[in-house]
Amino acid sequence: MLNRIITILILIFLSAVFSGTETAFTSLSIIQAKGLHSGKGKTGRLAASLIKKSDMLLSTVLIGNNLVNIAASAITTASVIQYYGNYAVGIATGILTLTVLIFAEITPKQIAIIHNETICRIMAYPIQFLIWIIFPLAFIINSFSSVITRIFSGKEKTHISQEGILHAVNIAQNQGVVEDYETTFVQNVFRFDDIDVHAIMTHRTDVFSLQADETIADVLPKVIRSGYARIPVYGESPEQIIGILLTRDLLKYSIDQNTSKCMKDIAKPPVFVPETRKAYEMFGAFKANKLHMAIVLDEYGGLSGIVTMEDVIEELFGELYDEHESGLEERILDLGNGSYRIMGDTPIQQLQDVFNFDINHSRHVGTAAGYLIEELGTIPSPGKTVTTEIGSFLVRSMRGNRIELVIFTPAKNPDNDEIFFD
Repeated sequence: MLNRIITILILIFLSAVFSGTETAFTSLSIIQAKGLHSGKGKTGRLAASLIKKSDMLLSTVLIGNNLVNIAASAITTASVIQYYGNYAVGIATGILTLTVLIFAEITPKQIAIIHNETICRIMAYPIQFLIWIIFPLAFIINSFSSVITRIFSGKEKTHISQEGILHAVNIAQNQGVVEDYETTFVQNVFRFDDIDVHAIMTHRTDVFSLQADETIADVLPKVIRSGYARIPVYGESPEQIIGILLTRDLLKYSIDQNTSKCMKDIAKPPVFVPETRKAYEMFGAFKANKLHMAIVLDEYGGLSGIVTMEDVIEELFGELYDEHESGLEERILDLGNGSYRIMGDTPIQQLQDVFNFDINHSRHVGTAAGYLIEELGTIPSPGKTVTTEIGSFLVRSMRGNRIELVIFTPAKNPDNDEIFFD
């Protein structure tokens, strides 16, 4: 009798090992599997190779688990009938089932989730040995299973989506593993290739420019007051940009007492780009050609605005300010009362990242101001409240026909109440 009890306990232990191993391997993330392969020695590399053969791995583990469970049940039933009679079989079965459930299923699986990498490394060689032993049986069972799976499940989806990565980063932020600024940076990197130059440029109505025929003496005071290092130079009209003035060149001629030169004589040739060019492409062009400013043209060849290297970099690192800027231009500012002050030129993608909303808009709309005008169907006036599916926008100020500043009160997101605001 003692030998049978010891055998049953050993079988329950093996069942726990198989259950824990199954959970450990199936709970590994792709990043953990990559880490096992690259930096965990021979056992880690073997565990990573087993993950790639997940069908054979699971078949072997499940066959082993079922065999030991069946053996434990059979020995228990035979022993009870021999010593206590048939009437005690039901009681013994209930006790065995509860024991297996607690000590061979729930507990080992909970432990395996916490220590999945360690268990995978420990069990790598034993599982590989079992695969060799029961390969024929596992192959037959796995073949039948694969056929049924393909019939009902179709093609297996194995690639990682961008949304999945961002979701993992947000979870890591909520758990304190990733800092808020790191989450914001990752979000900015992933949306970098979705942003057009049109969404980050300085609009032509806000561009500070100089006339080509003006002399250094004429423009020097206002250039110094502007604080800009590079200034567009125009010909017959402000929309006809013919060059880019470098302030350092202006100062150089001024020091040499040569202030009679015109802007067209000292301006550098401009670089023109379409407003549909992506921000990441613009960054590459700036870096490759050692540029810091480009003239943005619309689809008809007219002036749309200007884009600088600073505009592009701000899409990754957030707003940058020098000694002469107050920081009041922060695109999204938490007012602390459930509302947010939002600049009209805030990109739609930034709104989606911060407030965790999916915003439905046409492909021609790239900013918060454009979204509100599209929703309203007309140009609003200050004090106008625009109610949308994501919340209400109170228009605080306009610059001409352009929305400059709004107060946003978000609606409750039914899918996710969290706001990822740094």
